[in-house]
Amino acid sequence: MRHIALVVAYDGSAFCGSQRQLNGRTVQGEIESALQTLLGVFVPLQLAGRTDAGVHATGQVAKFSAPCSIPTERIPDALNRHLDKAVRIRRAWEVEADFHPRFCAKSRTYIYRIELAKIGNPLIQSFATPMRENLDVCAMREAATAFVGTHDFAAWQNAGSPANGTVREVKRLEIRECQIFDSPVLEIEIEANAFLYQMVRNIVGALVVAGKGQLTKSEILALTGARDRRKSPPPAPPQGLCLVEVKY
Repeated sequence: MRHIALVVAYDGSAFCGSQRQLNGRTVQGEIESALQTLLGVFVPLQLAGRTDAGVHATGQVAKFSAPCSIPTERIPDALNRHLDKAVRIRRAWEVEADFHPRFCAKSRTYIYRIELAKIGNPLIQSFATPMRENLDVCAMREAATAFVGTHDFAAWQNAGSPANGTVREVKRLEIRECQIFDSPVLEIEIEANAFLYQMVRNIVGALVVAGKGQLTKSEILALTGARDRRKSPPPAPPQGLCLVEVKY
């Protein structure tokens, strides 16, 4: 029995989410199907985190355990031959039996992309959320400091979060302006020890409202203290979100 970890990238618009479901195409289901074709037996897959329909990844981490004779460095190519191009295995390495991609993780990093062009670029529409209104980036950066540190993020979760408490540590939250295919894009990068369900999209939603001049840092701190999701701004759309790294 060998224990193999994988770095997985996928276009979330092609799936109903990362986690296996009874109805609907998922990243986990696709990889498990490829493993069964490759190894001849069903092999369950563990994932570092759950992503919703439309959410992408370049650094999702998975693990499977099986009596596999394929050399580790050849596993990505072997699996990719049986996978749709919307999901790719980028890397594989051997791990200990007790390694769990979710519970052993020290932090996760997401990037949310907002396209700021007046006329959208079709080349980036699947991985950046369009925003035609002007945003005050300085105000967004000031508001972002309200989320950094250890807080109770109950006000920034949605139903479906794990039942192991709502305190999380946001290690950093950076906002930068860049160009992708000659289109102006705002990238919001956030790293935390763990995230509640839709926590990143809820935080981004609040930062966008702050960028429109309708929410301040002190008001965000008050919302966090109230611990009431119903009082917080709506979440940002899923297609701008990408899981880029899991650290161990």
